[in-house]
Amino acid sequence: MKFIPEEGKRLHEDCSTLILPAVSIGNVGQLTADLFVSSMDSERVGYLDNPYVLPCVGNDAYGPLPQGDLALPLEVYDSPSNALTIIQQRSPVIKIYYLSSANNNGTDENCEQLGWKKLQEYDPSQTHWKYLIDLAEGNATREDIISLEDELEEENYYASLPFAALFSFLKAKGLKVTCLLCYCSEGDNISDAFQLADAACKLLKLSHPNSGIEGGKWQVPLSWMTVYGPPPDVSIF
Repeated sequence: MKFIPEEGKRLHEDCSTLILPAVSIGNVGQLTADLFVSSMDSERVGYLDNPYVLPCVGNDAYGPLPQGDLALPLEVYDSPSNALTIIQQRSPVIKIYYLSSANNNGTDENCEQLGWKKLQEYDPSQTHWKYLIDLAEGNATREDIISLEDELEEENYYASLPFAALFSFLKAKGLKVTCLLCYCSEGDNISDAFQLADAACKLLKLSHPNSGIEGGKWQVPLSWMTVYGPPPDVSIF
């Protein structure tokens, strides 16, 4: 992954905390990143380029007045006054590209550079393989499953949630990392974003921005104004 700085700008060394949304159901993490960018006196200092992220482009997302800047898939914002760096990810990872980069023997140099390990060879004597086999064949009773779950250790579980692999990678590097979860469903997730932003502020011990919008806390991004289009004509009711 390559970082391309904006002309005349650079990353601030004082920004010691990175906020990174996970692309998941409801896009709550990305909406929360929008709130931080628009409300925390942030400026775009550059963007990230990676062939594994689906390319996209759009109009200026924040404003308050559009400046003609293009929105890109992976943007980097700094908020020196709050010691924050925010990465906004607007498109998902291209899984097919991941598969096409692997060698015939199953190895992948790109994945190895990121610290990801190849799945260990199949060994039916290992507890977690027996657990999966019994479930797949329908031979496991409730008592067997409970017994097997009691025997499972941390290394028997494989990361599956959107943030889990990155979380494990950062922990292995000795970095301090915390994941904030928000249970939600697809739909209008703006209220979920406000809740998650409030939780992040509390965790980071940041004062809420005083914008006079949404109870005097958060500045609504320009791009949110037309998320659902114009309101219906009241004369039709």
